[in-house]
Amino acid sequence: MNFDLDDDQRLTRDTIGRFLGPVDIAARHAMRQADGGYPRTRWREVADLGLLALAAPAAMGGIGGTMVDLALVAEALGKGLAIDPWLENGVLPIRLAAAADDGALVGDLLAGARVAAVAFAEPGRRYETEAAGTRVDGERLVGAKTFVLGAPLADTLLVTATENRLARVAADAPGIVRQDYPVIDGSRAATIDLHRVPAELFDLPATGFDRVIGDVRLLAAAEMLGLAQAMFDDTLAYVGERQQFGAAIGSFQALQHRLVECYAALEQARSMVLRTAMLDPATDDAKWPRIAAGAKAFVGEAAMRIGLEAVQMHGGMGQTDELAIGHALKRVMLLDRLLGDQTLCLTAYARAA
Repeated sequence: MNFDLDDDQRLTRDTIGRFLGPVDIAARHAMRQADGGYPRTRWREVADLGLLALAAPAAMGGIGGTMVDLALVAEALGKGLAIDPWLENGVLPIRLAAAADDGALVGDLLAGARVAAVAFAEPGRRYETEAAGTRVDGERLVGAKTFVLGAPLADTLLVTATENRLARVAADAPGIVRQDYPVIDGSRAATIDLHRVPAELFDLPATGFDRVIGDVRLLAAAEMLGLAQAMFDDTLAYVGERQQFGAAIGSFQALQHRLVECYAALEQARSMVLRTAMLDPATDDAKWPRIAAGAKAFVGEAAMRIGLEAVQMHGGMGQTDELAIGHALKRVMLLDRLLGDQTLCLTAYARAA
């Protein structure tokens, strides 16, 4: 089996690397001070690079990238410790709008003219993705959503409702009560109460929604892979420089063994992402989100292990926001629990076996 990248994939990866540049902690902190926790001007740059168009089908004006293409983008963003909410404000709403056949919104999202966030989680339902308490009353939306990632940045909300409905609402529509809060990686989320909010309604087939869930789970795994690579590279460089007892700590056999184990876990995670991305989700829509869940659990475990080892080898400063590994580990902690933690994802995978 050929795992080599083609010319377009290499070009995309290299373009992302040039766009992100070296990790600049001060610049990250400055960008987090923008409205919504992220500068809208930079989002239009992301759109101009075509990174959003990859997530949409060609019939809706997108590039129609494969899951391998998207996974490579997610990995590159993770490796570059990108602050850009490509997954939560890009791929997720674009894929969901496409599944609901909302071509007008997809076009606006691809151009960067709008920013959308997806509200699917509900209070008291932990990691469940199906809507239970949010319903449509006439053409009004009633209910509550929690952990809406990227909501403070968005001007459009895509809200899942019972009976396989998807509602498109303006973020400032009358009847919306929103409470913003920061999350562990420095980005922002919100809880949203919906009091008879006017909405544009679409049918959202269950199979289409499940497919989107599977796609996002796999791309979360791919981003965690890139983050784990960044933490491993930084740690490898650090132990070669840090002196103790007159020698670099990387020369100590105990640390060498631990780093070898991290490298093995990293390569196994890479193989898992590629293996899953090369599957055809359309062959079995029912199993795809569960297969992707298994990959996410596997990669999440590896990334958390590498991150904790990286922090331990750096010492106490590894947990701070002054080092890139601190930022990377916090992003891994968020992605590891997005759309289900390791326990839930492994249970879903077992059901698909």
